[in-house]
Amino acid sequence: MSKTVQADARFLRRIFLALVLLTLVTGGIAGFTTVQAMSGLTESCIAACD
Repeated sequence: MSKTVQADARFLRRIFLALVLLTLVTGGIAGFTTVQAMSGLTESCIAACD
């Protein structure tokens, strides 16, 4: 393979890994905020029901 093809492959691999990492981080944040929202709803319901 030529050096250009190797450089392109390395660049695309880094882009792919960056996108995978960004997807994982975004999913983690979405999961965290969902859990926080669900626990917040539960606490407000308990306070309102008393």
